[in-house]
Amino acid sequence: MKRSKYVQLSLAASVAMAISGCGPTEKTYDLQKKYNFQSVQQCADEKLPVDVCSDAYMTAMAEHRRIAPVYESQADCDADFVADWCQQDSTGKFIPRLGGFELTAEGQVTQSQVDAANAQASAQANSGGSGFSTSSLLTGLLIGNMLSNNRNSYRSEPVYRYRDDRGNYGSSTLNQRVSNGATFGRSNQARYGSSNYTNTLRTSAKSSSVASATSRGGFGSKASARSGWGGGGSSS
Repeated sequence: MKRSKYVQLSLAASVAMAISGCGPTEKTYDLQKKYNFQSVQQCADEKLPVDVCSDAYMTAMAEHRRIAPVYESQADCDADFVADWCQQDSTGKFIPRLGGFELTAEGQVTQSQVDAANAQASAQANSGGSGFSTSSLLTGLLIGNMLSNNRNSYRSEPVYRYRDDRGNYGSSTLNQRVSNGATFGRSNQARYGSSNYTNTLRTSAKSSSVASATSRGGFGSKASARSGWGGGGSSS
């Protein structure tokens, strides 16, 4: 089956017709939704399932322990992140503290599901209601499908605080930092590693996935009906 490229929830990008051995089938859209959270509680406050939030946090923590850059001095560590953000480990080295986790939900919806979401959002708007939008309805459908029928997946990466060249503070994954030109050249991995550390981070970002959730007693059917999914400042 040929699948379309990832599109944002606005569905502004092009989409390909799904093709199977039996001929043309209904159009499908690949959706991707990113969240950035500092804690499991913040994730749950955005109305994401608590078990997904917990799994994502634990995955990010495990990745943090595996890939976080290690430094000989606190000054070198602070230079790549934020002053006084790094902490000393049991071996006397310095590593940045975990600043949160990025949760990326991915999945596929059909053209009929998109049409139904558009129709529901339009009907709600015409009746003077608020709180519903195509984006929020599709987000609820995306995560509801993920929980209920194991077709979709979500993945998680550790997030760290840093300060850019202009002195502004932000939060980002290591892989995003690498994409913006960071090398973490002061770290022990970059100085003494047997392979390119930045390539290791890119590879890790692709493999740090949380397995698709199994059915949880019909919870997914309730999730797809919620309004406001994907809302709030922490989603993108």
